[in-house]
Amino acid sequence: MSRIFKELGWFFRKEWYKFLLVLIFTLILTYAVTLPPNYIGNIIDRIVQKDLTKQTAVKLCISMAAASIIIYVTGLIKERCAGKLYHELYYQLKKRFIINIFKQDGDFFEDYHPGDLMNRATGDTWMISHVSTYLLFNFIDTIMMLIISFILMVRLNLSLTLFSIIPLPLITALVMYLRPKIVDNWKQVRVKVSHLNNIAMESVNHVKLVRGFVKEKDDEAKLSANATDVFYTERKAVSMQALFIPSFRMITLISQGIALGYGAYLITHQLDFTVGNLITFNLYLHMFANPLFRLGNQITRFAQSHVSFDRLNEVMDNEPTIIDKPKAIELDGVETIEFRNLSFRYPDDKNYTIEDINLMLRRGETLGIVGKTGSGKTTLVKQLLRSYPITAGSIYINNQIISDYKKESIRRNIAYVPQEHSLFSRTVLENLMLGKSDKTALSLDEAIRLADFEKDLPFLENGLETIVGEAGVTLSGGQKQRLSIARAFLKNADILIFDDSLSAVDGMTEKNIIENLKEYRKDRTNIICSHRLSVIENSDKIIVLDRGKIVEQGTHQELMNNRKWYYEQYLMQQMEVEDET
Repeated sequence: MSRIFKELGWFFRKEWYKFLLVLIFTLILTYAVTLPPNYIGNIIDRIVQKDLTKQTAVKLCISMAAASIIIYVTGLIKERCAGKLYHELYYQLKKRFIINIFKQDGDFFEDYHPGDLMNRATGDTWMISHVSTYLLFNFIDTIMMLIISFILMVRLNLSLTLFSIIPLPLITALVMYLRPKIVDNWKQVRVKVSHLNNIAMESVNHVKLVRGFVKEKDDEAKLSANATDVFYTERKAVSMQALFIPSFRMITLISQGIALGYGAYLITHQLDFTVGNLITFNLYLHMFANPLFRLGNQITRFAQSHVSFDRLNEVMDNEPTIIDKPKAIELDGVETIEFRNLSFRYPDDKNYTIEDINLMLRRGETLGIVGKTGSGKTTLVKQLLRSYPITAGSIYINNQIISDYKKESIRRNIAYVPQEHSLFSRTVLENLMLGKSDKTALSLDEAIRLADFEKDLPFLENGLETIVGEAGVTLSGGQKQRLSIARAFLKNADILIFDDSLSAVDGMTEKNIIENLKEYRKDRTNIICSHRLSVIENSDKIIVLDRGKIVEQGTHQELMNNRKWYYEQYLMQQMEVEDET
């Protein structure tokens, strides 16, 4: 537990005065709770001895009322301050968690899936925040209650105290015995819940695909099987914890039975012990026994928090693969891009995805990249985004190696439209405005027109204010593409990358977008990956990739004259168009 508090030292140093305030009120509250039993015992003794006067009764009632007010006020202030600390820590942990995720590169998201990250960002951060605030103060309260109640019992009668508490350590022993089992089970619960979250998110994200293949029942069965597995794993923890309350009650009753029996013996033998003392002692004994039960639970929760802490730190301590040099500079504009003997393979792959790429691209030029599926088109363009560290060779921007620039400034100069379009479950307008930057020169209407998206607006229920749904589920494939393209136009970056971004649009829409691209971005660099050669035939340069290597390079006419793959593919696609016509 000390490791967690050490790691969270930044928060304790920042909020030390609030922790001190809660600690003070916790101590006052704990002491105030121990006052009423003494007043109750005093009243009973006076009633038994027939010595209760009106003045004494009023005085004792006022004392009880004062103690109640102190308990209420201090408890209220304590809970309010502890709640503020809890929510502040919960917010800060989630904020740091998300910020660190945003810093990560492509390889990170191959190891950590969205459902797992979501579970860590909610469940594990909650556990750590709860333990570091509420549970910490409750633990202090428990220890103080044990100490104070024990002292008060000893002051009433030492021998009665020693006899009465003999069974109570069994509560803590039981908890300590079960703690390792509960911790191991808790680890399994957290892992399985993360896995269930991943499956649930996949089902939601791919609901159309599941319906399209009529696999609803299979998907439901898969979810049900995993949910059942989580249920039975968590039920083991519940079953083990269920032993606590009956065991606690049994041991407490034995302890109270000893206290009543031995206390009755002291009273009947007139050994300086009264009925009021016995009732007060039993109330103190209950105050002593309850914390023992809480202490066991608290120790278990502290142990469980280590699991959550390790899971959170596993992500928080993860450094991005690509780190800017200490003297990295800002990229203010892109004049030239050069690939020099560039080769790349993914972290877990043995073979190169792209290999020995040599290519020069100047400002104002458009590069077309074509090739078979899996030839490395997407991997090549993503090297500019610095999603992964370059395996071999290098990329030069403005005749300076790419690693000399801050990666964030590189990404600011690139507008990337991926194959799988990422849309937020917000309005069309909010999704478009994500593209707005300091370089934005177009109006929103112009960006929509250039992407040929304006013809879709009348068919959207609320126009630009239409909610697109989870991952754009309410839009067609073509609408998603045109919305993403409009967003990229709005960014007005020096480099625009279309990664097979026109696959879902019809021929006329494709033609309009390409003509708008040529006109609007004639003085900027454009890179277009496509399976449809009609999209890139007017590019200044075209390269054909095969198994990660450039096998053909030139203009459209030069490649047609070569009569190789490009020539054959172009003729085949032209014949398909004629057949459709």
